[in-house]
Amino acid sequence: MGRNIPWDSGCFDEIELVYEKASEEEASAKILSELETGALAEARAHCDMLCIQGRPVTPEQFDAIPEPVKESFMAALSNIGLAAFSAPLNEAKITVRLSPRIQEVRCCTAFSILNRLEKLDGAYNVRFPQATLEIQVPLGGKRGLIAIEMLISMLYPWLNVREVSTNETAVTLTPSQPAGDIPKKQEAGQKEQKLGFWEKLFGKKK
Repeated sequence: MGRNIPWDSGCFDEIELVYEKASEEEASAKILSELETGALAEARAHCDMLCIQGRPVTPEQFDAIPEPVKESFMAALSNIGLAAFSAPLNEAKITVRLSPRIQEVRCCTAFSILNRLEKLDGAYNVRFPQATLEIQVPLGGKRGLIAIEMLISMLYPWLNVREVSTNETAVTLTPSQPAGDIPKKQEAGQKEQKLGFWEKLFGKKK
């Protein structure tokens, strides 16, 4: 499958195995590719959730940063969407609790969940050949989750995926915060100008 995110940064240490599994079926490869597109769009739209030296990052600054740094942004945003992940060894049940901000960082969070499940594959399912993956979702936070659940079921057939609602309420996206397409790349001259921010920040051009 074609890749929009190389994951060269190593933020998700088992993600290559996820891609290997997904590439075996066209349907799973398509969903994973769509998650890549969504994660990049989310990272740009919500990069101001993260600060460097006390300053929120702007979308324009995000456009200029190197790919490994963008990957670290996506990994950090996934921590905002994932409130808890539990895989106890005394019962065949894995629990994923999504935070009220899941709709802002849904695709980024999916990569964190997939990476964690891949760590368990081949060990947890030896102990429990069939297990339940319970995804706890805040009210109003279910949009777009079915594709992620389908992908998990394809990649990890030993899991029975089910959703339950929590007593929290999800933050909803506003019209100015769409999880849509990735903006077109900036012209080379504009990008070079923006890199000046990172020269000041890190002392050298990234």
